[in-house]
Amino acid sequence: MAEGFLRALAGDRFEAASAGTEARGVNPLATRVMAESGVDLGGHTSKTLDRFLGEPWDDVITVCDSANEACPAFPGAARRLHWSFGDPSAARGTESERLGVFRRVRDEIEARITAWLAEMDGEASAVRLATAADAAVVAAIYNEGIADRLATFETDPRTPERIAAQLADKGERYPTIVVERAGRVVAWAGAGPYRSRPAYAGVAEHSVYVARSARGTGAGRVALEALCGVYADRGFWKLVSRIFPENAASLALHARCGFRTVGVYHRHARLDGQWRDCVIVEKLLADR
Repeated sequence: MAEGFLRALAGDRFEAASAGTEARGVNPLATRVMAESGVDLGGHTSKTLDRFLGEPWDDVITVCDSANEACPAFPGAARRLHWSFGDPSAARGTESERLGVFRRVRDEIEARITAWLAEMDGEASAVRLATAADAAVVAAIYNEGIADRLATFETDPRTPERIAAQLADKGERYPTIVVERAGRVVAWAGAGPYRSRPAYAGVAEHSVYVARSARGTGAGRVALEALCGVYADRGFWKLVSRIFPENAASLALHARCGFRTVGVYHRHARLDGQWRDCVIVEKLLADR
């Protein structure tokens, strides 16, 4: 489906190919749901990775977690990206239920590729402070992170009203940053007090959330770098965060933005009944 969308949306700007660790044939349900979006997969075939290993690809993009783990190194690839989608072929139930899963993943793939193409085209990202008017979209992006179970110990979805109240409570001291593309908020970053003691007044604990459709497009980096600048201007000397070890994308993002790993909290808390560790990261914002 990803190859089909890339060819349909980008035309002849890219040479696209898709392959898997095994050749299993094109799933007929994928063909059906893509036809609903006007993309014909009739000429597509199932291929294995080995036929492409020696070719000079600019980007290698894995689209499910198992593929990311099994994908070999491509010596000629300039960049490797991972977009985590569910595997619709693993869906169970009636044909109608399985089609529903294929349609959901199809729509997620289309949104991700659309956002990625916009990033490749150099579409500007607008950065600004969040207002109460952003509460609904901030809540929606946050709730995607909660549902993914990779970003937070929170399990209850947030309402726009609750987010609006939090934005108001944090005020000018702890602002939230939003990133817009084409007039749509695609990511946000915010922070709050690290500890209540006055000695820690210049340390803030932060979070970054990116809409599923914009992950892997650089929106998180734009948000985090903007947050660092805004908080440095407010006199903060350090940002810290706790990240699940399984959240490889967040760990990589923080490393690219100059954060260092301090250590690991083992068995820090339970999420859905399972113990989870947390990687502690920090960045010094200024020599204060």
